[in-house]
Amino acid sequence: MKDIAMRNIKLQGRISFLSELTFLVPIITLFYTYTWLSIAEIILLSNVSTLTVWLFEIPTSVFADTTWRKKSLVWGSICSVLSAVCILFFPSFIGFSIAAICGWLYFALRSGTTQAFLEENLKIIGKTHEFWKKLGHFMSLENIAWLIVSIVITIFLKYWGDQWYIYLAILDVITAWLLVMLTLKLKEVGHIKAKIQWWRDALIKNYITAKTACINVFTSKKLRTLMMYRSLANHVAFLFIISLPIRVEYGMPPRMAGILGMIGIGWMIISNKYAYKVAEKWSYNHARVFSTIAQAILLIIAWICLKSWITITVIMILFNFFEWLRMPAWNHVLVWLSKGMAIATTRSIIFSVFALYTTIGKQFLALFDLKYALIGLGIFIIIVNIVLGKKILKLK
Repeated sequence: MKDIAMRNIKLQGRISFLSELTFLVPIITLFYTYTWLSIAEIILLSNVSTLTVWLFEIPTSVFADTTWRKKSLVWGSICSVLSAVCILFFPSFIGFSIAAICGWLYFALRSGTTQAFLEENLKIIGKTHEFWKKLGHFMSLENIAWLIVSIVITIFLKYWGDQWYIYLAILDVITAWLLVMLTLKLKEVGHIKAKIQWWRDALIKNYITAKTACINVFTSKKLRTLMMYRSLANHVAFLFIISLPIRVEYGMPPRMAGILGMIGIGWMIISNKYAYKVAEKWSYNHARVFSTIAQAILLIIAWICLKSWITITVIMILFNFFEWLRMPAWNHVLVWLSKGMAIATTRSIIFSVFALYTTIGKQFLALFDLKYALIGLGIFIIIVNIVLGKKILKLK
């Protein structure tokens, strides 16, 4: 069993690397503009994604918290293939919608399952204390993959003219298929080996897990506060969605997208590496509050400088820095507050509420001129921090 666990961990590292070799996804909004989609349609596509997360995040995580870690990962990787195929062969609003649903099903099936599977395998070899070390290693492999993706995007946008998106879409199909092949090599371990004999047993087990997670979230004042802040203080990815099409519209050469992606990755690596220093000096909650306020200020500045693609680019680089500064904080605080009980499902309950909020929020912002949407969102996040920020900082 130890040999199987060690092999699984090694395979997980390769899977982490391969799962981030998505060549068209980082600039998918630019591809949307090439197929003549409007900003409103691009936002609607984004909402198809978040609505899918809202519908499936909790059921898939309950499934992952009870049985079949490997099957959850395999089915997720198959969804990734379907998403890539839809983008390649059906480049239309309907095709993109199906791709978005499949892509976020992949995310929902994989979300939390990867960490849980890693923890189970480390427990078998007696190295649970290395969880964060291994997870950090996987994240570094993902960072390397993102760097490779940015370099490839830059080359393709520069030398392949109007056909760049076809080649990138083909690469996505290939890497997604390889991901399926690699995931199939994983082997189940731990409690998954104890087969569930009857569907009634499975139903009861899933019900108990979901009940534990719901009790975690809705009876804990701290988790309720975290859930409210997680949603209301978030930027709903609005700037991420509109920034690339807007910058290209106001004069940015498309090939700059890959170069700027590399710069963004550099900032992300710095953020991930040094986020713990903020936590050691103050707390992870301070990192979250500080980052959301900084992002709110950047949204207001973006309102002022919307027609300057250079300024918006600088804003996006800083925005990414604070995004990756707050994300580790969210995971650390959640793990502590959930006390390790049904953590994948607990995380998914909070995340599904967030997904529903972002879906409604983005669609609401789409009703306004971009400038008013940006400044309104920035001011709203600042107000949320005035109301809830102190409560988050008091979470110990």
